[in-house]
Amino acid sequence: MVWEADTQEADHVSETQPEVNARLDRDVRWLFVLGGVSTAALLPFFSPLLLSRGLSPDRIGLVLSAMALASVVAAPLWSHEADTRLGTTRALVASTLATAGCAVLMIPTGSNGWTIAAAAVLMAAAAAPGTALGNALALAVLGPERANDYGRIRRFASLGWAVAVIAFGALCQAVGLWPALPLYAGALLIYAVYARRFPSRVVLRDGDEHPGRLGAIGEAFRESPRLMPFLGGLLLLSVATSATDGFVPLQMLGAHGGPFLIGLAAGLAAVIEIPFFTWSAPLGSRFGMRNLFLAGAVVSIVTLIGYSLSHSPAQVAVFRTLAGAGFGLKYGALVVVTDRLVAHHLRNTGQTLMQLAQWSMGPIVGPAIGGFVYVTLGPPTLFAGAAAAASVGALVAWWALRGVGRADEDSLQRSARVRRCP
Repeated sequence: MVWEADTQEADHVSETQPEVNARLDRDVRWLFVLGGVSTAALLPFFSPLLLSRGLSPDRIGLVLSAMALASVVAAPLWSHEADTRLGTTRALVASTLATAGCAVLMIPTGSNGWTIAAAAVLMAAAAAPGTALGNALALAVLGPERANDYGRIRRFASLGWAVAVIAFGALCQAVGLWPALPLYAGALLIYAVYARRFPSRVVLRDGDEHPGRLGAIGEAFRESPRLMPFLGGLLLLSVATSATDGFVPLQMLGAHGGPFLIGLAAGLAAVIEIPFFTWSAPLGSRFGMRNLFLAGAVVSIVTLIGYSLSHSPAQVAVFRTLAGAGFGLKYGALVVVTDRLVAHHLRNTGQTLMQLAQWSMGPIVGPAIGGFVYVTLGPPTLFAGAAAAASVGALVAWWALRGVGRADEDSLQRSARVRRCP
């Protein structure tokens, strides 16, 4: 089996085993469907859930910031273990089960702000590596020659999200937001059970079984000089977008929308993502993944401007739907270029660093700033300012990626020694 090779590169062994390759392709698509369903159960409804429990928008921003800080602290620890000891699958299953347990702990917290915050922080720390490890698993299944096809796997997460989030939105509209946490925990348990279908592995450099100073993260920065400016640009982009993400649903509620409209907008955005993830491989081959990322960032910036000009929940929902096109272009490209920025034996760490910069480090300060601006200056000012900051961050990251937008001979010829986890 590809995951058990001792001397050959794992990414190439699968080419000689078409039946194994086909099964892994099928399994990873279903894994992404389940991931989309589980995320849809909570993410779009989390801020409204906190609001329903008595937290004000500025306190919701502080909770989101604390959760982001927990992710930043925990994610590197998870990824280091995945790259050096546990392997991708074992780390992913452990993280998912821990997240489900924390979601259950959050159910009885009621309206006590401190206990809600504590449970949310634990949940964020447990969930921190989930997306990055899932991406690393998909990239390992594809191998470097098919890495551009990542979007064709990721679209299945959008499909699962699209169907589930509309159904969950309708349910919450009918009975309230209380089912969000139980549904989230249950979906995560199913995801963890299915993830165990993938054997776990650790990819090591020849003759180097132990990373040096600062572990796998230090090694990633030493081996990839462009990684730091790339992550810096993503961080600024993240601060801008995370300052607004949690408040788009609140803007809909404030304009007399409801959970169903929130779910419908998020579901339609996911539907729009699907063709863009599907087209990412041919578009990336023609224009380069670097330029594909920039195009997605531009669409995201346009949606922020649209939010600032919207005066009804329907208008907000339209621009929220448009955000799906930006996400489909941007995210598929980011996963692929990150895989080419770092060595394959640091794949989990590379994906985790990208996720931290794009979705965790920025939200440490973004939601707190966003909550203050939302309350004091209003939503239009918040969204317009975020659009300006996001433009700068996108350009910095795009500049750092020069020459990295396509696979080259060196990335295709990297070799690694693979061992099965004990």
